[in-house]
Amino acid sequence: MLSKRLTDIFFKPLIKQYLKFDTTFRYKNLKLKIVSGVFHPSFFFSSKYLAAFIEQLDLQGKSFCEPCAGSGLISLIAFNKKASVCCFDIDLKAVENIKFNLKQNFETENTDRFHVIQSDGFENVSEQLFDIIAINPPYFFNSVANENQYAWNCGENGEFFIKFFKSLPRYLKPHGKCYMVLAENCDLIRIRQIAEKHNCEFLLINEKKIAWEKNYIFEITLKSFNN
Repeated sequence: MLSKRLTDIFFKPLIKQYLKFDTTFRYKNLKLKIVSGVFHPSFFFSSKYLAAFIEQLDLQGKSFCEPCAGSGLISLIAFNKKASVCCFDIDLKAVENIKFNLKQNFETENTDRFHVIQSDGFENVSEQLFDIIAINPPYFFNSVANENQYAWNCGENGEFFIKFFKSLPRYLKPHGKCYMVLAENCDLIRIRQIAEKHNCEFLLINEKKIAWEKNYIFEITLKSFNN
């Protein structure tokens, strides 16, 4: 716990100042621009944890969707692994950031199988069924006061999760896979309860302690698909 206290005291103020500016982030062969205000994959464990998990999947020819895509790291990994990608974010800054990163990393490739949309949840996504949905969601049960809180807060009553789980049956193929990364500092019980109300089940398939924090990857299935 000492390392967490030191981070809270000394490093968080420095990170907060650093994130006021556009920065560059590298993940293996990908080079990303991270626009100020967009969730930064370098300083938060969940992004790189989910990225490493997605890298292990066979995605060739699969349809892949990433809600809350942020800078687009996860979607770009999926695209690089020959998936057809649809990603979206509620924040227009993030959408434009993803478009820039796609062009920067795949300028000479055919990007017809990569689509990025500004959308609040699945609201602006045409109904279609995906093989894989992967999400690093906002999970703090607080209201969203401004656009900088989109990546963190899911609403006082978990409105983000209510909309997500309610929409999932219209976008996930029967026996498709939905993966969600969460951390121990969120209200896992409350999120599970919202999922269960919408006929979704959680299965813990991966767990890793990174520094002081446990992170989890859950596979979410629809009960009707399990019958």
